[in-house]
Amino acid sequence: MSGARRLVMALVGVAIGGILILVASGRVWSTATVHVPGAPASEVSVTGHVVEPSLPALGIALLALAVAVIAASGPVRRLVGALVALLGGLAVAAAIAGRGAVSSALTAHEIGDAAIPVHGSANGWWVVAALGGLVALLVGLGVALRSGQLAEMGQKYEPPKPKSAPNAAADPADTAWEALDRGEDPTDD
Repeated sequence: MSGARRLVMALVGVAIGGILILVASGRVWSTATVHVPGAPASEVSVTGHVVEPSLPALGIALLALAVAVIAASGPVRRLVGALVALLGGLAVAAAIAGRGAVSSALTAHEIGDAAIPVHGSANGWWVVAALGGLVALLVGLGVALRSGQLAEMGQKYEPPKPKSAPNAAADPADTAWEALDRGEDPTDD
């Protein structure tokens, strides 16, 4: 597999991980019916970003790092890969922790200080968030360990290189432009 193809796969992998986390964090993770004495029953729900507020930030950071995977090279790309892996691992941990925190999030978010316990179980969106984190973790490890096998940006994005030797043969077009810059007419001979 070519280095360019590996680079595209790394970009897509990190972006997919970030998108999965963002999508899952915006979905309803749990719904429960609350029975308050003297009032009709009401339905309450919480989304992933209420259960685990760090998930959207992790998803956005991964999307930004997807671009950094392309722009970086050498040791910086290894560092970017390690950071992607770290954020992916944090997203997995947050999703798993969120699965167990749904009931307390329902109670705190919808009922507040009424001290009425609300019990709910997480639906499958926590799994989607954990899967996004796992994808980012694995791709980040791959980038960190194999950054030398990934293609780099083209030379047109590199800073200009200094001329190698003062006695090197000058390009006639460059000489003509330099003469014009000095106020001379290069056609006068």
